[in-house]
Amino acid sequence: MDSPQIVLTDTPEASELAAIRRGLDAFNRVASGIDDQRPVALLVKHPVTGEVLGGLNGRTSRGVLFIDVFFLPESMRGSGLGSKLLKMAENEGRQRGCRIGLLHTNSFQAPEFYQKHGWWEFGNIPCDPPGNSRVFMTKELVAAT
Repeated sequence: MDSPQIVLTDTPEASELAAIRRGLDAFNRVASGIDDQRPVALLVKHPVTGEVLGGLNGRTSRGVLFIDVFFLPESMRGSGLGSKLLKMAENEGRQRGCRIGLLHTNSFQAPEFYQKHGWWEFGNIPCDPPGNSRVFMTKELVAAT
């Protein structure tokens, strides 16, 4: 077999990314015997136009709720909407059998928000801009028995 071609790109096609995901998912199914990965999304939409204004997206897999992206426009922050979305995501994770949640945020974003909701920092790494760090957080979703 010829050596594979390696292409570095910052504009991958959705189908190319999906091919990588399919390969990893297939490996994980064989290695773990579990095939339960599902996306989760909470969409905050404009009441008239239906335009997505913000929300939360992630996935559940093998007992873990992953929160990948969480955004609300400035005008919606402090209203309780963010807390409601986070609780809804946590509850959906519990319903899917997740025992723990996992996310990362930037130190200039919302670590205090998550801490207020029972998430705790288990690590951080420095990143740009100077003085900033990626904050890795977790939360137990199901009490130990």
